[in-house]
Amino acid sequence: MPRVARIKAENQIYHIIQRGNERKNIFLSDDDKVRFLDTLERMKEKYNFKLEAYCLMDNHVHLLVEDNGNDISRIMKSINVSYAYYFNHAYKRVGHLFQDRFKSEIIQEDSYLLSVSAYIHNNPVKAKMVELPEEYKWSSFNDYLLRENSQKELVDTERILGMFSSSRKTAVEKYYNYVLKYEAKEAVLDVEEDKVILRRESIDYIESLEVAEKFLQNKLNNLKKGKDDLAKDKELRREMIIKLRRNSCLTLKEIGELVGGISQSMVCKILKGN
Repeated sequence: MPRVARIKAENQIYHIIQRGNERKNIFLSDDDKVRFLDTLERMKEKYNFKLEAYCLMDNHVHLLVEDNGNDISRIMKSINVSYAYYFNHAYKRVGHLFQDRFKSEIIQEDSYLLSVSAYIHNNPVKAKMVELPEEYKWSSFNDYLLRENSQKELVDTERILGMFSSSRKTAVEKYYNYVLKYEAKEAVLDVEEDKVILRRESIDYIESLEVAEKFLQNKLNNLKKGKDDLAKDKELRREMIIKLRRNSCLTLKEIGELVGGISQSMVCKILKGN
């Protein structure tokens, strides 16, 4: 397998877990899972994000998403609201379908991206629902293998397969073997026993808006600058936005407020270099 390099794009890749409220099932039939995938497809078209992998379990879902510069909170809210409306209407129920806010972690290295994708595809095996990951119908593993029931238009497989070979056939074979032999060597975001394990590589990782404010102030102090300078010095503002984006799970709106009250659409343009 070729050497994997650190991801350097401004767009973020997230491993996301969304669980049912009170650990209850969010899928009661295959039709529900089909509807959720349809919802993903519609929202993917609307927000133009990339879906690198997924797995639909009975009471939670795993998603591997590149936000393409969009606000991941907005993307997930749209997906959840749409599916919850369908589910509540279909089963004549009211109330929250999902538990709290979705859980997420930012993926910063290709090696960890591979690890998370294999972890996601092995989820049904870990849960003893199947013996082999390709036997589970409701994950993206068969999309990578280009087998029956794959959702070719939904899943973006090029990045991960490209890490193994430029030949599609060779890449598929190597990825298949990688997933089958996968053994977790590092903590991955999980839902077991209500315990969320977050992998934090950087000591500068920003856990909250309060920490972000201190982080930004310290950076400005070191440069002998103040917050007012962010409005005058656009390159400095862009640098601070990139640091906040790379080292936190803050929304684009929160980042905009921190750097002088600019809109999330402006933050998105700045990140894209516009």
